[in-house]
Amino acid sequence: MEKYSSEQIDKLLEQKREDGKLKSRKNCTHKDIVKSFLNGKAHSYVCMECGYTNKSRAAFFSYPESDRQMG
Repeated sequence: MEKYSSEQIDKLLEQKREDGKLKSRKNCTHKDIVKSFLNGKAHSYVCMECGYTNKSRAAFFSYPESDRQMG
């Protein structure tokens, strides 16, 4: 997993947005996740495909059939 400062990530995402390369969150597979650091400390995780940010890495993974009962 790549590590970037939050300022670097903001610049990279802005460039992707300007180039029209930023995906919609609905259509994103969240494969390109990087760790964001703020003031030298781990701050959050960011998907570089769509820009989604969350402090928990687990938030990037969904289980579409998790609502189904086992057995």
